[in-house]
Amino acid sequence: MSEISPASSSPISRRKLLSSLGAAGFALAAGGLLSDGTAQAAPSSSILFNVKDYGARGNGRFDEDDAPFIQSALDSASVSGGIVFIPAGVYYLRMPLRVNSNTTLMGSGSNSILRSAMNKFGIINLSAVNHVHIHHLSLQGQGTFGTSYVPRIESGISLIKASDIRITDCVFTMIDNGVTSMDSSRVIVESCTFDKIIGTLDYDTQGYGIWCSNASDHNIHQNQFSMLFQSCISLTTGSSNSVIARNRMQKCYQSGIELISLPTEAPCKNNTISDNILEGFVNTSGKSGYTHGIRIKGNCASNIISGNTLTDIDDFAIKCESKGDKEKERPRYNTFANNQIRDIRNTGIVLVNSYDNRISDNSVRDCKADGISLSSDGKEKGSSCNNNHIAGNSLVRCDKSPIRISDANCQDIVVYGNIGAGNGDKIIDKGKNTITSSL
Repeated sequence: MSEISPASSSPISRRKLLSSLGAAGFALAAGGLLSDGTAQAAPSSSILFNVKDYGARGNGRFDEDDAPFIQSALDSASVSGGIVFIPAGVYYLRMPLRVNSNTTLMGSGSNSILRSAMNKFGIINLSAVNHVHIHHLSLQGQGTFGTSYVPRIESGISLIKASDIRITDCVFTMIDNGVTSMDSSRVIVESCTFDKIIGTLDYDTQGYGIWCSNASDHNIHQNQFSMLFQSCISLTTGSSNSVIARNRMQKCYQSGIELISLPTEAPCKNNTISDNILEGFVNTSGKSGYTHGIRIKGNCASNIISGNTLTDIDDFAIKCESKGDKEKERPRYNTFANNQIRDIRNTGIVLVNSYDNRISDNSVRDCKADGISLSSDGKEKGSSCNNNHIAGNSLVRCDKSPIRISDANCQDIVVYGNIGAGNGDKIIDKGKNTITSSL
């Protein structure tokens, strides 16, 4: 391995590099890639660091480790903040890259490839840093070998206690997970592609596009997801005040978007899921109810799910559920409104053991089972589905019932102003104290 000599490597000028980047350079110069109203990336610098000046080769040779040279450029940029540029090439890495605060790490597009030469690590690690921008890179992994306990999970970009981070126009492919975010805030993931993510249906540390734990104020929008084994986007463990919008998800095998929080955790709350397109979700597990478009589970409160289009899904388009016997364990105060749902091979919208939720103004068409279904699950005291409102929905050609209230533990349900045609049956109401008007 050649010696790393950053002192003898002079950074190229800002003008020279931006000129070589063409349109991307002009956008960077204009500040469009470096600022946002929510998350602020690294401030502009007159110094730009080309990793090839530090010894990185990008030759696509497995036996050449480019990580030390790229890290040297990153460390140099961290002194006063700057832009580290990765030209086109395939750079094999045998250790994670550590990006410091006030740094932009930038490639020239999908042909600037960072590829792990080892398994079980995050290619780019952002730990306890802020004001970082990752842009125009492709990230590829090796995959986790075996199905035993994995102490470290492979991912393209790993965030831990980071803030004011932007990840834009990146491609994640042939890797266990795309982006993982833990205890981080004000993170933007925009215009990225997640394709051919490695995973299996039942190995739940592999196969996620974006996985967040205790995330706050994240903005995940305009991304593309295809053929994922786990959720495209998962918010867990008290994630709050985040927006998931205008993403497209195709041909995936479990949930497109999920919010999950356990009773012992802070609630997933005040998140907005809007204007996403989910289509062609396939259940290959052989288990009933395995595939969901959008799933809300457990201690989740005051979330808004609106304006989404969900089509051609094998099981449920939207499911809100819990098995908890205490109110704080159950989904509540969530709104499901103005969603377009069609060609569902089970039920359109399902509530199980949920209370004080509102289902309104949705269009639900061509479901093989029910349009909307409410039920309780289990015999615990809290096993009930009560005080939910179903109003103003359009339900057409649902093969069983347009609206089904399944049992007496569904109490004080309000059903009014819904319309429909061509359904297999009328409203089925086995609940208690239902306030209803005819469909």
